[in-house]
Amino acid sequence: MFEDLNGKVAIVTGAGRGIGLAYVTALAEAGLKVVVSDILREEGEKTAADLREKGYEAIFIHADVSDQESVQSLAAQTAEAFGGIDTLVNNAGLWGDLEFASVFDISPDRWDRSFAVNVKGVFQMSVAAAPYMRDRPGAAIINQASTAPYIATPRTADYSAGKAAVITLTKTLAKSFGEMGIRVNAIAPGGIATEASLNKSVNLFAAEQIAQQCVKRAGQPSDLIGPLLFLASEASGYMSGQTLVVDGGKTMTA
Repeated sequence: MFEDLNGKVAIVTGAGRGIGLAYVTALAEAGLKVVVSDILREEGEKTAADLREKGYEAIFIHADVSDQESVQSLAAQTAEAFGGIDTLVNNAGLWGDLEFASVFDISPDRWDRSFAVNVKGVFQMSVAAAPYMRDRPGAAIINQASTAPYIATPRTADYSAGKAAVITLTKTLAKSFGEMGIRVNAIAPGGIATEASLNKSVNLFAAEQIAQQCVKRAGQPSDLIGPLLFLASEASGYMSGQTLVVDGGKTMTA
């Protein structure tokens, strides 16, 4: 169904574990040459090695998306290795490391770090990659948003505000990069059962939480793969600036 992706080049940030691992694996399985990027060197190197062992073309490039020189180097190294960039998945973000806290307990340092990764990281990575994506058929950027802005939980005000910024930034980048032939869309997952989510101090998958959804089960990383491949492929060739909510119907009923 997504044959047009075969042979293309993708970067996935935060690809060493969790949703990013599921994303980069799915893209490799779809026939793309993939760059596994993460600030976590050990996890990232293992992911790339595991993909190569399965016969896929994959390399690891260490990067910190909050650092401009680091993302510029990531984009340049990718283009040098594979000749350009077709798909960028801005998945890297702070979530598991953010404790649930009152707005009165979120320090300025935590707020700045959260925005540096979750918002500035998306902006810097997109700007760094765009010149290498210009006029490549089907070029697509996919940003990782969240349903947190729709729920507006006060327990993670910095995260919710940051992901709201990502949704707006997706629209801005779509307009900015349109003339370059680059589409920009986002995925907004609800509760997805990853190690980081399962280790939160509040049970995000308790029965009362699942009961609020139309689909009565916890979300899995695999539930995001269809939307990812759709947005990366020509199947969504007439879409840009959009955010797909994948949450079992929870925010629709909120």
